[in-house]
Order: sequence, then C-alpha cells, then structure tokens
Amino acid sequence: MRRCAAILIFFVYIFGATELDQLLKFPLLIRHYVIHKRQNAGITVAMFIRIHYLDPQLFDGDYTEDMQLPFKQADDHCLTLPTVLPARLHAIYYDKAPLLCEYNLYIPSYTPLLKEQDIFRPPRV
Repeated sequence: MRRCAAILIFFVYIFGATELDQLLKFPLLIRHYVIHKRQNAGITVAMFIRIHYLDPQLFDGDYTEDMQLPFKQADDHCLTLPTVLPARLHAIYYDKAPLLCEYNLYIPSYTPLLKEQDIFRPPRV
C-alpha cells in the first residue's frame, strides 16, 4: 500500500511541477498528424514535426489547433518554492575571559589657583 501511495505522489509531483504533463497531449499530436495526412498524402512525420516545431509558426486556419500540440506552449500552473534551511548557528567559546579595557575620559589634573582656605578667612587689618 505504501509503495502505491509513493508512486502516486511521485507522479502527481512530476506532472504538476514539470512539463511532463505535456505528454498527456500526445493523442492530440497523433490526431493532428492524421488530419494533415488526409489533406496531403505525401507528408511524413519528419515534415510534420518540422512544420509545427522547427519552422516559424504561421497564422493559418488551424493555428489554435497547432498551439494545443504538446510542447508548443508552457503551462505555468504550479509554483514550486525551494526549501532553504537557515544557516547553522555557530557558538563562540572563549578559553579566557575577554580583556576589558576601561577608558577614563575625566582627568583630575585641574588644580585651582585659590584654595578654599584662602577664600573664607577674615580680612587682615
């Protein structure tokens, strides 16, 4: 049962995410070749392929039928997003504690010209 389910899921993915669903249009290719063979008995399969796939496409009476042939138009019916795993986190361990530098911007080298004791003394007579 699991094998059948796996095969089913595989085919659903392949036909949904790739252009292999164009192979399902293969009977249209055969039917269109038979119509061209009835109109022109001298046409071969190689000539049919060259007319419909290699030569520039003509806007003739059966243009809509020509565009329904397999691999003539891309079917954008499935959006597949890639799965991206996040980057692995790396932890950094130190053997020793990192050296901390302290920068003191205050320099206590300021000395006033007058000292406090000189200011608060009574005047001399």
